[in-house]
Amino acid sequence: MSDEERGSSGGGFTRREFVRSTGLGALVATGLAGGGAALGEERKAEKQPRAGGSGSSPDYDAIVLGAGFAGATAARELGTSGLRVLVLEARPRIGGRTFTSEVGGHQVELGGAFVHWTQPHVWAEITRYGLEIDEPALTAPPRNAWVTSGGLREGSLDDFSLLAFRAAGAFFFDAMQVFPRPHDPLFAPGVAKVDRLSVADRLERLGLPEDQRDILGAIFATSCHSALSEAGLIEMLRWYALPGGSLQGYIDSVGRYWIRGGTKALIEGILADGRPEIRLSTPVKAVRQQGEGVVVTTEEGEAISARAVVVSIPLNVLGRLEFSPPLSPEKRAAAAEGHAGSGVKLHIKVKGPLGGVNGLAPWPAPLTSLMTEFSDTDGTVLTAFGPSGKLLDINDDEAIQSAVRRMLPGAEVEWAVGYDWNSDPYARGTWCVYRPGQLTRYLRELQRPEGRVFFASADSANGCRGFIDGAIEGGLRASREVVRALG
Repeated sequence: MSDEERGSSGGGFTRREFVRSTGLGALVATGLAGGGAALGEERKAEKQPRAGGSGSSPDYDAIVLGAGFAGATAARELGTSGLRVLVLEARPRIGGRTFTSEVGGHQVELGGAFVHWTQPHVWAEITRYGLEIDEPALTAPPRNAWVTSGGLREGSLDDFSLLAFRAAGAFFFDAMQVFPRPHDPLFAPGVAKVDRLSVADRLERLGLPEDQRDILGAIFATSCHSALSEAGLIEMLRWYALPGGSLQGYIDSVGRYWIRGGTKALIEGILADGRPEIRLSTPVKAVRQQGEGVVVTTEEGEAISARAVVVSIPLNVLGRLEFSPPLSPEKRAAAAEGHAGSGVKLHIKVKGPLGGVNGLAPWPAPLTSLMTEFSDTDGTVLTAFGPSGKLLDINDDEAIQSAVRRMLPGAEVEWAVGYDWNSDPYARGTWCVYRPGQLTRYLRELQRPEGRVFFASADSANGCRGFIDGAIEGGLRASREVVRALG
């Protein structure tokens, strides 16, 4: 489909308009087999009147950098504590690395999406705002297909589970010893030793049968959203321990349930509670501490003062801000290294009612997993993940078709939509997955305030780091620190 062809699913966007509507050029819609896709316009938050004093008084009590879940939670807590709060968001929308939109009349989550009752912070928020969860409505047992070096295999859920659970037992043998308290990740004395290893290190040392190794490799390449050699073993042990130490709990907690109405329903509720002033399309250039306050300078040169600042931006872009005085050497080193999450996520519609499908392919497949999100007589919408933007160009129609057919031979893709988080200048990656050694070297330092500058991010959470739950945890922690500091 050319740039000027319009999607058959309605909405009136050309592909060029579709990409331009994000304001960042990172959103990609592809139409295949004569089909198309259209995305609704982003939510536009209105600027509120500027609050605050004049003269030597600070403009605000607190400025929050970033309107993702960490920033929104911090802003709510500070606002309900009676403080004057300004949220500065670089993008033209709220949500951070979550992004609820619509394509072909179907709601899609282009970023973070999945929730579970074993994620305590997000579940409390879902309960607080009276929201509900959804999951795929499958009327028959799912079709399971997995790729090994010996080719494509298909089988029942029992066939797949037998291989997967045997392999998981060997891989996760020490998970609950390393993380007896998963939300206190540095509690056990053996953490540092395990933290030196990558996921690939353990897979290679286990000597698993080929089919078991390939199944685990596919699951982990999806979960780590990176090459297995770049992802810390500690991260997958933590994911396994968080829901209680079972492979089924791991799978369900990270890829089965989502919020009815989308992640936007929750974050809008959080911000409505706190009622901060929100300025969108306002990138920040510098954060300077002086005296008993902080001055934030936007890229347009406006200087705004506050008694405290909460930095809730992702680790991979922390280094783009200028801090005076400079951040600690450890924070700067962590920002320079960045986390490993750098994969792709796509929503893909294929022709025909396929019903439930679970597909896996090991690294270095361009797509390592796909699953049915919705299926009826009109077609099937799949959610698919790949471990690297370098392995799959989400602009390439033929590459997407080929990647899907590795797991679903003969499948005919009508459209695909994804957001390129790796080229988004305010993300530079997907969900946070620490590299070997980063947990023990950097976690506590990334959480530590520096003067009147506080840090809240899913990337420095204790528990569900990299998840919406972890972002909320970070916002709660930082807001408590601010309130204590400001008296």
